[in-house]
Amino acid sequence: MKLKFINTGIIGMMLAATSIVNVAHAGLFTLGDTLNGGIMDGWQSIMVINHNDEYTNTSGADQIVTLNDFNFTVGNYRGRVTPFVVKINQTMANDFTLMAIGDTRYSGTDYFSTGDVSLDFSTTLSQFTLGAGETIASGFLDADADGNSFGSVIPYINGDILSLSGSWNNSGSGSLSQGVGFAPTFGNSIFVNGLARDYSYNITTNINAIPEPSTFVIFALGLLGLASRRLSKKS
Repeated sequence: MKLKFINTGIIGMMLAATSIVNVAHAGLFTLGDTLNGGIMDGWQSIMVINHNDEYTNTSGADQIVTLNDFNFTVGNYRGRVTPFVVKINQTMANDFTLMAIGDTRYSGTDYFSTGDVSLDFSTTLSQFTLGAGETIASGFLDADADGNSFGSVIPYINGDILSLSGSWNNSGSGSLSQGVGFAPTFGNSIFVNGLARDYSYNITTNINAIPEPSTFVIFALGLLGLASRRLSKKS
């Protein structure tokens, strides 16, 4: 009987470990461009969605996306900037759904001069589920979530084709105030997939498969086998 318990425990643990390895597929992914400096946008407030550097879930199963860092270049030491991630429904129709909104970063509080900055996407855990076949992209609003700003912060060079919205003043700014699960509100002027610009920012992520319930069942059986082995030794 002892040999049976040993086999059950060890085999169960081995199967669980193998199963976890097979479904985890842990990976780092960067949404956005490298930090490359550039020139400043002249608008007071802009909203950028970079659907050129996107991620599509091709795993065939749901995945968990964890947002880590918001990295950007401060081209002008002024204003504020809010990172976000959207699910792309239809690019050409400017149809996006907000999946996560990060903390607004303020000059004089979060950054104190021009140059590259790396900050948490959010001070709290920011995760969401990405369904099979769904695509996400990163973006930022050169303002707080309500669209209030003091001028553009992040510079750009020519490059990616992206969506951009904004205004010369705050009255025409975009907004993220609707929150997660809704579409962002665009500003007065909108360029749909029509500008070639690499804005100097990115959002780093961890993307992992969701473990199947059977993985945990096998793992529990392994623990039960080891526990039974210990009890048999005591008896």
